[in-house]
Parts: sequence; structure tokens; C-alpha cells
Amino acid sequence: MTFRLRIGVLLTILAITVLPLMADTKIVHRWVLTGVPMPRFKKMLVASIMENYLVRQEFEDEMKKLLEKYNVEGIQSFMVLPPRNEMMEGELKQRIKESSLDSVLVIRPKAVRKETEEVVTGGMYLPPAGYSMFWPYWNMAYSGFYPTSSYTKENIIVRVEFNLYSTKDEKLVWSGESDTLYSENFEKLGKGYAQALVNQLRKDKVIRKK
Repeated sequence: MTFRLRIGVLLTILAITVLPLMADTKIVHRWVLTGVPMPRFKKMLVASIMENYLVRQEFEDEMKKLLEKYNVEGIQSFMVLPPRNEMMEGELKQRIKESSLDSVLVIRPKAVRKETEEVVTGGMYLPPAGYSMFWPYWNMAYSGFYPTSSYTKENIIVRVEFNLYSTKDEKLVWSGESDTLYSENFEKLGKGYAQALVNQLRKDKVIRKK
């Protein structure tokens, strides 16, 4: 086997084993308010409704840091609100009304599902039959790759919904759902999701730099 062919087989293996793991969060769909100008938000409460406090803290802290780049002050809900089972709806509404918040971003998990994927860990290169003679080879473009070993990996996918409200009129201005690959690395999970959400906010021109 030539050096070039070895490199080709190696790149094929890497593509199969690595690429599926690169995207941890995917925005499945989203809706943006149209017909009226998008408000210029300056102070946003980031409220993640989830049981895992570590993920919640990492996410809200990262949102605060990322929103600052767009001249938005992010307020972490874990810093200003008690646990959700200790606050009535009326009390929450009153707190928001009396504050200087102009928007509230609510994030909550909706569903969990399991997916399996086959990960190829090795392979064997076999020259096609036409390689034995020059002219048949001339008409062939790619060699064959046959996996010789693999394992099944089970992924946990969390469907999360996000909704952004303007506190001035309590109307929805941005909404959607995402799929996130669950990880026990809570720091990576929280920060990664925050980055994906802020990127989408920017693309949808809900937040923007001067």
C-alpha cells in the first residue's frame, strides 16, 4: 500500500469516528417576531428551569459573559430567584414588574431520548479487482473501504425549548427548540449550550452590537 493510500484510509476512519461528535447542540427550529422593530434589550433575566443546579449555574454564568459582548446585561436567575418550587407565579410577576428588566429568557428541557450510532474503530484497505490491470484502473476513481471493527454508542439527546419575552408588554419575541447531546461534563455542557443560544440570537438579530 502506498503512503498516499494509507493517508486516504486514515482520513476516512477519522471522518467516520470524529465528525458525529463535533456538534453538541443543534437548533431544530425557531421563530422570530416580525412586523414590528425588535426592541433593543439592555437587561435580560436568564432563567433556566432545570433540576441540575451545576448545569444551570454554568449556563447562566456563560450567558452573562456572552451577552456583555452585545451590550446586554445578563442577570442569572439563580442569583436573584429562589427555587421554582418556592415561588408562586404572582410573586414572580411582581418581582419582574418592579425590576429594571426589559426581557426574560426562559429555557427548559422538554424531553429526553436515546439514540445509537455505530462508530468504526478500524478498517482494511482492499484494492478493487480492476486495479490488477492499468486500463480498468484508469476508469475507477475511488478505492473501497470495508470496516472490520465497530462498537455501538448510545447518546442521550435532550430537547430544550427557549422563549424570550419583552417585559414591557409580556409578548413573545423569540422562540424555538434545540437538541443537545448530554454530557456529564457539566461545565462544557452549560457553556456549550450558552454559546449556541447566543450565536442564534445574533443570527436572528435579536441582539446586536452597536
